[in-house]
Amino acid sequence: MQRLLTFCLVVCSCTAQVLLPYPLDTPGDGIPPEVYRGRRAQLLSAHTERSVILLLSADVRNRQNDVDYEYRQNSNLLYVTGCTEPRCALLLVPGGIRWHDSIVNEVFFIPPRDPEREVWSGVQMGPDEAERILQIRPTLAYASLPAVLDSVLAGKDTLYIASGLPTPSVLLPIWGTRIDVERLLRDSLQKRYPNLVVRTSLRTLAAMRQHKDTHEVRLLRRAIEITLDAFEATMRAARPGMNEYELEALMEYHFRRAGAEDVGYPSIVGSGYNSCILHYQKNRRTTQVGDLVLADCGAEYHGYTADITRTFPISGRFTPEQRALYLLVLEAQDSAIAAAQVGAPFRATHRAAESVIARGLMELGIISSPAEVRRYFMHGTSHYLGLDVHDAGTYGPLSDGTVITVEPGIYIPPGSPCPERWWNIGIRIEDDILVTERGPINLSARLARHPDAIEVLMQSR
Repeated sequence: MQRLLTFCLVVCSCTAQVLLPYPLDTPGDGIPPEVYRGRRAQLLSAHTERSVILLLSADVRNRQNDVDYEYRQNSNLLYVTGCTEPRCALLLVPGGIRWHDSIVNEVFFIPPRDPEREVWSGVQMGPDEAERILQIRPTLAYASLPAVLDSVLAGKDTLYIASGLPTPSVLLPIWGTRIDVERLLRDSLQKRYPNLVVRTSLRTLAAMRQHKDTHEVRLLRRAIEITLDAFEATMRAARPGMNEYELEALMEYHFRRAGAEDVGYPSIVGSGYNSCILHYQKNRRTTQVGDLVLADCGAEYHGYTADITRTFPISGRFTPEQRALYLLVLEAQDSAIAAAQVGAPFRATHRAAESVIARGLMELGIISSPAEVRRYFMHGTSHYLGLDVHDAGTYGPLSDGTVITVEPGIYIPPGSPCPERWWNIGIRIEDDILVTERGPINLSARLARHPDAIEVLMQSR
């Protein structure tokens, strides 16, 4: 249940305009401000007093002409502030900065509210609202950032601008050359502050985001539960002759209906030969009797995303060839999940899955040597999961509280150098795994994985 917090801010100007009440739909199951404050404190304590950390909001991205894409905050900034507003920044100063009669270690920047803009784009948080809601003090107008930064950097030796800048690079039309925005920013700062080391990676923040606290696991579980319910409803409704986009629409309808704010990534719904395309996103084909459908989808809930894949027969029954390859992928996934142990190398899951698939494909006569497995299983088995579908992390040994995906697959497009009966079969099974000292926990385990269970689910229409 959500609470509606409303308060008014009146700004006197030459036109004596009155700002609208500021509404904030605060999720009752969101992360409280003190948790974000603790994260900032942890980040500050990990750096020397001669360093400064700057986190920037994501760009407002233009879709076409005067229409923008729906806004999504930069995950690093979201992780340490909870702010979902555009055009803001957080400055962390381990050595402190004098503010009036006190020393502060953090300053937040956000534009003042503009009543004329709010008529068009909606009510937005300003400095007063940010101080009250985010509990970051002081909060200043965004336009003051350059002057404050100029003052803060005097006598400092390192400026960290965490990876994930608003736009890392831009492709220059006609010439096809890429302008590296991150490098331009770094070079301009280096020119202005020649004795300053500018770093665009922040390993401490990546390590913090890799470990999921209880609040994050709770929100991830909710995103996953929403996604599992949507998968079950979509698989029950699936029929030959449905378009891929109909299945996509059903999936995302159930996401939104259950309270998900967005998808964590564009939904992949590939049927027939499209199931063999790893990141297929057009979703326009009409399914046919006998097709497999590979659906890779995830709901985003309060910034945290699920990432689930199931492959199912549109007609409700697997063919013998489909079942044989499906069981092989399932065995590989079971082996990979078992390998997701605290202290294991990050790639342990992939090595386990790849070994099983190589052996199985040789037994089926699809490949003749283990080295050929990359022809049909060409991607990694795991990535971190959290605020991003490919979340931040160190890629060191697996640790307690890490959430990863486990997603082996086999993809045999038409024309492959194997018997034709295997063509047009693309299978991926993906679940979200919490690594713990007690062993791996499959957070998405209740969704049917075995082919028998999938067929039962699809028959319960």
